[in-house]
Amino acid sequence: MKRLFSSLILAAVFAGLALAQSSVSPDGTEIMKKVLSQSNWKDMSGDLVLTLTTSRHETRIRNMKFYSKKKSENESMMLIKIIAPADVRGTAFLTIEHQNRDDDRYLYLPALRRVKKITASGKGGNFMSSDFTYYDIGKPKLNDWKYKRLADETVEGHKCFVVEASAATPKITKDTGYSKIIRWIRKDTFTTCKAVFFDREGKKWKTLSVPEVQKFNGVWFSTVMIMHDLQLDHTSKMTFKGLKINTGVPGKFFTVRYLQRG
Repeated sequence: MKRLFSSLILAAVFAGLALAQSSVSPDGTEIMKKVLSQSNWKDMSGDLVLTLTTSRHETRIRNMKFYSKKKSENESMMLIKIIAPADVRGTAFLTIEHQNRDDDRYLYLPALRRVKKITASGKGGNFMSSDFTYYDIGKPKLNDWKYKRLADETVEGHKCFVVEASAATPKITKDTGYSKIIRWIRKDTFTTCKAVFFDREGKKWKTLSVPEVQKFNGVWFSTVMIMHDLQLDHTSKMTFKGLKINTGVPGKFFTVRYLQRG
């Protein structure tokens, strides 16, 4: 009887521990894992409008086509091609994600008729002359950053987790241009609705706002993103239109050979 009583006490203790663990609020790393793991799609395509606005409110518009395809659960490929205006038509960007090493990034320049590989040290460069970098366009690697959960906040009526990501190594800061990123992540969709980026010296550099997200095949996508360079007072807006999911985008789109065809 005494042994049975002890067993019941132990069972109650372990049950209590399990209940306590299940109710523990997620930390910064767990939140970012959830953000990066939305993978209920095989491929997607659509139109992308990139609007660049200077401090004098002068604008330039780039019309693009984009295609993306999953390689594996945690890896994907993306191709973006400019179709207008005429002076930059044919410029294209290809990124191929790798889970355990640096992603491959390639830029096709029609004026030179050649493909340029973007090295790891160049991923902080400006994507298509915008305020987004080549690193911003792809999916961040979880282990590039050390995460700290800050106090929750409400943004535009949305309850948000707030996660501070600090570069895990000096090389990450050197390659991306960022020493720290603070993200406001919606609890209902696990998408970023706001972010602040800090430069290599730790000064506030850029802000990102995401005024629109849409749900496709059970997955939430950011369909409007606005990046503002606080230091240059320059703004870039990405608007995704006509998004199509799982239509069978060919794998040949995501090769250097296809990129070279312009």
